[in-house]
Amino acid sequence: MAVDDILKKIKADAEEVARKIVAEGQAAADAVAEEARTRADVQKKVLRAKAEQRAQEERNRITTLARLAARRELLDEKQALIDRVFDEAGSRLAEMEQGEYREFIMRLLKDTVESGDEEVLIGKQESRLDQAFLNSVSKELGLGGGLKLASERRTMSAGFILRSGRVETNCALSTILRDAREKLETEVAAILFGSSGE
Repeated sequence: MAVDDILKKIKADAEEVARKIVAEGQAAADAVAEEARTRADVQKKVLRAKAEQRAQEERNRITTLARLAARRELLDEKQALIDRVFDEAGSRLAEMEQGEYREFIMRLLKDTVESGDEEVLIGKQESRLDQAFLNSVSKELGLGGGLKLASERRTMSAGFILRSGRVETNCALSTILRDAREKLETEVAAILFGSSGE
């Protein structure tokens, strides 16, 4: 074999080895690229799923906040209506005609008086109650020496404060309405909004 033939053979073998190496390298590169694409696809799906989950959680959060805000607003409106009912009741009681008002006060006094010797304090602007009225109530009660209209006046729109020594019983209209509200608010809500109150 001549040198030229040996060189050709070496060159051919080298080219064959080089093709194999290139082919193996290409196959390895293709495998790495395929694995990278697969990982990227998986990562993309994971990221998309996470993004969709976050978006759904955000939608749920916004929906929940909107429902809570709507419920709070509805409850505020209902509370305002209940306030209006009790305010209106208070206004009607405070503005009663003298005869009706005196009947109301007489019933309160009959329920409240213990000894018949108490003092009755009324509001600064009160003109429907006087000593003559208290004398008639005392006569009906038939207790003690009789109720006395105190010279001291208090700040109240209607009603009275019954004083016996240092003990005072507050029958001012605002107190009566506050107590009535504590007892009746649930019933008023049921009347206004149905039995559930919601």
